[in-house]
Amino acid sequence: MPEKKPFITLEQAQEIIADVPTPFHLYDEKGIRANARLVNKAFAWNKGFKEYFAVKATPNPYLLRILKEEGCGVDCSSYTELLLSEACGFSGSDIMFSSNETPVQDMKKAYDLGAYINLDDLTHVDFLKNVAGIPETICCRFNPGGTFDLGNGIMDNPGDSKYGMSEEQMTEAYTRLMALGAKNFGIHAFLASNTVTDDYYPELAGILFNLAVRLHQKTGAHIKFINLSGGVGIPYLPEQQANDIHAIGEGVHAAYDEILVPAGMGDVAICTEMGRFMMGPYGCLVTKAIHEKQIYKDYIGVDASAVDLIRPAMYGAYHHITVMGQPGGSDKTAAPVTNTYDITGNLCENNDKFAIDRELPRVDMGDVLVIHDTGAHGYSMGYNYNGRLRSAEVLLRPDGSADLIRRAERPGDYFATLDVLPSGRELLAKSRAESARRRAQDERLAVAVQWNKRIQIAEAKEKNMDIRNLEGSIVALVTPFKKDGSVDFDALERLIDFHLQNGTDAILTLGTTGESATMTDDEDNSVVAAVVKQVAGRVPVIAGSGSNSTQTMLTKSLTYQGLGADGLLLITPYYNKSNEEGIYQHFKTVADAVDIPCILYNIPGRCGCGISERNVERLAAHPNIMGIKEASGNVAYAAKIAHLLSDDFRMYSGEDTLTVPLMSLGASGTISVWADVQPQLVHDMCRAYLDGDVERARDIQIAGQPLINALFSEVNPIPVKEALAQMGMIEANYRMPLCPMADNTRAALTDALKGAGLLD
Repeated sequence: MPEKKPFITLEQAQEIIADVPTPFHLYDEKGIRANARLVNKAFAWNKGFKEYFAVKATPNPYLLRILKEEGCGVDCSSYTELLLSEACGFSGSDIMFSSNETPVQDMKKAYDLGAYINLDDLTHVDFLKNVAGIPETICCRFNPGGTFDLGNGIMDNPGDSKYGMSEEQMTEAYTRLMALGAKNFGIHAFLASNTVTDDYYPELAGILFNLAVRLHQKTGAHIKFINLSGGVGIPYLPEQQANDIHAIGEGVHAAYDEILVPAGMGDVAICTEMGRFMMGPYGCLVTKAIHEKQIYKDYIGVDASAVDLIRPAMYGAYHHITVMGQPGGSDKTAAPVTNTYDITGNLCENNDKFAIDRELPRVDMGDVLVIHDTGAHGYSMGYNYNGRLRSAEVLLRPDGSADLIRRAERPGDYFATLDVLPSGRELLAKSRAESARRRAQDERLAVAVQWNKRIQIAEAKEKNMDIRNLEGSIVALVTPFKKDGSVDFDALERLIDFHLQNGTDAILTLGTTGESATMTDDEDNSVVAAVVKQVAGRVPVIAGSGSNSTQTMLTKSLTYQGLGADGLLLITPYYNKSNEEGIYQHFKTVADAVDIPCILYNIPGRCGCGISERNVERLAAHPNIMGIKEASGNVAYAAKIAHLLSDDFRMYSGEDTLTVPLMSLGASGTISVWADVQPQLVHDMCRAYLDGDVERARDIQIAGQPLINALFSEVNPIPVKEALAQMGMIEANYRMPLCPMADNTRAALTDALKGAGLLD
């Protein structure tokens, strides 16, 4: 039998499992993007073509955003799917809404979003009119009745389907809709599911194209688009031949030219809704063998169940399984078949089986198994029978790294809807407390893991860059966000390259300017990893690991060290504030644990407390504390600690207006917001002072004051992100509670940017 190959290696699986316990769904970003481009290329002959990905197939915002970037829209069927799509930045004609027995709030939400609404029944004309209104562009779903067959046999039985209208009803619907103000029309039909033949779409297209001509002739309606819906399948069985999307596209093209073009309807756009074809092969369920049972048959019990993938239990559907192996063992992906097993889950249902009488290599306890083709209708069809909790979702990035894009469910999620009862609230509180305890334990374990990996890290990296002699301009880098709120890693890479090309001496990520307070731990880790990778050792990378919780700061610090950061920026314990000894122990705890230099961060205006002169003196003596970022704005304070400065303990200005004055007191440079927009100039100013050209440094400082003032005209980093947006570097998106600039301060910032020669 032909074999299916997983899109991950055993080594990659083990690396992910070290962070995300099995079971979990894994998606291949590279494969998803490549497939989306193939689909768009196959239908590029049609000017208005758009693939509307069926959200129900894989409702994860990270994956939806990938498809959006590839030019896809979304097909929604419920209020919740509409909310999810809206959150991902879809609106208007990027949304196709197809539903049946539709609730009022669903229909109204689709209307409010400007979605293309696909009416399932003639009665829905009045329903839509009464609950929302009739849009200019509207669609109706067609059901031809009878059976739908190709030359190779019956594909499905539309006559038994609950979806759609007859041709007579379509004609009446169009006529009534035009009378109510509709100007443009769509046709939709869903006649078959999971077809593995290149003939389905062309055959369906012929039916719908002829229908479109007849409807246009009968009603005079302008047919704007024809939606072929879904139904293009994938080869779940190894011996099945995959659909050729190029051949499918050309088949539809031929029918289009034969039927629509001669009828003067060559402007009709083609749409598709291929959830399964778009995503199915690019997802898998990763699970682990945990039990072996031998009675009348041989059983392998895994830690996944029908909760994670219901299709085999519900439909008897085939999903291929690859036995990969386990840590320290051999790779079994090419091992010969030696055994016959039922692969079972842990539900109290006998149909909870991923495979029956499946021939596989010998499965040993602890072996990793990959269940193929779960990228569509896998996680999304999950449920909670037996109180089993649904698994995590992970994205395999093109560079081989992996991101957690949905955590596994916790007991608190399962109990959340019981909060209407006193006993339910008690249960929910207990489950949340237990989850918090487990998360704390996981944090401690993570710290231990980082400690155990130190030698490996050092060997792999050879040695972190020595930053104890660091001087010059250190940029306090912004974290760019997309409109949907996610981190814009492409923009982040552009910013880093901008700084590497323009003299920046070191890069600080996840500081105040980086909005780290609004980011999750996973996002923080991803940003540090991305910065380290892009910088590639060309300048030092410093990561802001500060927190008002000492334990959290310790965990972050060890994590960032493990990710390759060359140094750490540690802030005072804001909100908690603490006493003198507590502030000292806060910093000392981290400095004792890490192997890379730390910079103290004194910013009492934001934290409500500062670092006393006495504590600066105590901490300056610590071998892992190399300096202080002084951002109090108090020159007198800086002067009082200046006597502590040496080659082993440095000061960096944290106030762009005071960089040169603080350098006159011995500061080695600046950690700068100004450098985000003028990196070369800030570098040159610091370099001039360090080289003895005080006059030039002073002149740059004075000349830069108007722009500096504008960059702090509102709370940092609001103005600097707006400035970078006006310069075309990023989008001006923020995490709440930060909001866009007011019009008057934005105008003043624009003037300052022009005055600095950054805008025409």
